[in-house]
Amino acid sequence: MAPRTAVAKRPGALPRNVPGRVEHLESLERGLRVLELFGAGDQHELTMTDVAERLGATRAAAMRLLGTLERLGYLRAAGRAYVLAPRVLGLGYAYLASLGFRIVAKPIVEALRTRAGESCSLGVLDGGDVVYVARAEARRIIRIDLAVGSRLPAHLNSMGRVLLAALPDRALESYLKALKPVAITRHTVTDKSELRRRILDVRRVGHCFISDEVEQGVAGLATPVRDAQGNTIASLNLSLAFSRHTRDEIERVLLPMLRDSTRQIEELLSRELPLA
Repeated sequence: MAPRTAVAKRPGALPRNVPGRVEHLESLERGLRVLELFGAGDQHELTMTDVAERLGATRAAAMRLLGTLERLGYLRAAGRAYVLAPRVLGLGYAYLASLGFRIVAKPIVEALRTRAGESCSLGVLDGGDVVYVARAEARRIIRIDLAVGSRLPAHLNSMGRVLLAALPDRALESYLKALKPVAITRHTVTDKSELRRRILDVRRVGHCFISDEVEQGVAGLATPVRDAQGNTIASLNLSLAFSRHTRDEIERVLLPMLRDSTRQIEELLSRELPLA
C-alpha cells in the first residue's frame, strides 16, 4: 500500500500556491481534497481518522468536513467510515456539460442512428435520474417524447441500469433502499431484489438490454462510456422498435455497432481535444 502522504502529491491533486491568484478559501480547498481522497488507489471508504491523517488536520476539523459533505449529499456514513454518495456524479455531469461533451458525442450519436435505423441517445446519471445529453431520433410513426435535457428514473432505462451498475456496491444499495418503483407497463420490474439482480447482471456482461418496461413494444440496448481511467461517465443506447429486430439480430448486429460507437466517443475524450 502506498504511504498516506503520497495521496496529496498524486497527479491531478489540487494545485497549491497558484501564481497570480490571491483568492483562497482554505475550508473549501479541504472539502475538495476530502473528495479527492476517495477512489485513490483502491480506497473507497475513509474514517475520520484517515481523513485527519491524510490532510494533516485535527480530528475535529476532519469531522466537520465529513459532516458538511454528508449533509450536502456528497458522502454517506457507512458505520464508522464514509463512502461517496451518488450526488458526486452531478459534479462530473457539470464538468462534461462545461466541456461541450454533447457536441463531441453528437456526430457519433447521429451516425449510429443512421447505421442502426433506430433512435440513439447518450445519458449521464444525475441523482436517481438519467439525463439525456445527446439524442438523434429515428423517423417513426410512433415517437417517444425525449430530447436533450429529458430525465427518466434510472432503474427504468437501459442507460440508467448501466450507470447504476457502475456505482460502488454501497452506493447502489443506498439507491435501491430509497427507491420506490412504480409500474409504467405490466413488464416494469418493481421488485427490488429482481432489479438488483438485473443491475448486477449488467455489471457482469458489460451491457444492458430491456424491453417493454417503459413503453410496450420498445426495447433499449445500452453500453457504458468510460474515461481514460476506466470510470463510467455516461452511457450510450439504442431505443429499438422491438418488433423490427429479433433478439439474435440485436446481439449479433446492433450490439457490436453500439460498442463501436462507444469506443469512438471514448477515443475522442482520451485525446483531450478542445471540446467546447
